[in-house]
Amino acid sequence: MAGTRTSGKSSGGSSAAHTSGGKIGSGALLKFRNRAVSVLRGTAVNEFGDASDVGQVKYTGIPVSIEETTDIVFDAATQREQIIRTITCVAPNWADIQDGDTLYDPSNGNFFIVESIQGRPGPGYFPPDKLLKLRMRSGITLASD
Repeated sequence: MAGTRTSGKSSGGSSAAHTSGGKIGSGALLKFRNRAVSVLRGTAVNEFGDASDVGQVKYTGIPVSIEETTDIVFDAATQREQIIRTITCVAPNWADIQDGDTLYDPSNGNFFIVESIQGRPGPGYFPPDKLLKLRMRSGITLASD
């Protein structure tokens, strides 16, 4: 069947995040808010009047956790396995993050664009954390135009 999920692995984890059996469970790294990101929103205009979708820094220091997972999927139509990488982020509910915002991770210099936002399943006592689906952006800096 096309798109059947065969296995899941997480890239770049630490041994503390391993579950029993030696594999990193999906979402195991999302329990620890190990990053502080900046949110960029809107458009910016450079000195020449050119518009950019990178935007201006709106918020800084939002605690999040970011995890990149790799899934191997068998495609019956082509009779071969494909590797699908996804980047997931968990942010606190109070964080003003919207679809289309750019997140900047100063610890490694990566930029991500927010593709979708969901409420993270939880015990129901508190407002749920935001579960963000991200895509990496390349070729931009904080001073991009």
